[in-house]
Amino acid sequence: MIKKIYPLLIILILTSCGYVPIYNSPDKSDYKINIIEKSGDRLINNLIVSEIKAISNSQSNAIFNLKVNTVFEKIIVSKNAKGTVSDYQLILRSNFVIKKGDKSETISFVEKQNIKNTSDIFEQSNYENTIKRNFVISLVRKLNLELLTRQ
Repeated sequence: MIKKIYPLLIILILTSCGYVPIYNSPDKSDYKINIIEKSGDRLINNLIVSEIKAISNSQSNAIFNLKVNTVFEKIIVSKNAKGTVSDYQLILRSNFVIKKGDKSETISFVEKQNIKNTSDIFEQSNYENTIKRNFVISLVRKLNLELLTRQ
């Protein structure tokens, strides 16, 4: 009888541990983000807008107005003996101007990654777009943490 109850108790204890992800916690991120201006790379700005909509609470009274400026660069790092590019560095510089009430503050983030050049242009373009999405996810997470400290 004890052998049957013991696994049941363990399952009940572990499933009721109270774990809540920090980004999904409604009491932690109770603010609304309005993007009032976007400039820079259009694809990255659209990705930022969609990620911010996911974390923004439209019912909140705490409102942050945001100006977004992004600059995406693709820099040649090295070339091979033939003179063709072998390595690139992708850099995303982003500036966020946060306005809450009368206060205005600027936050800047820089994301960098080195990549190898491939002969398939389509595959290279898809890989760069994947890196851009990862950059945006990282930026929005950092921005979310900054906004949580300013509430």
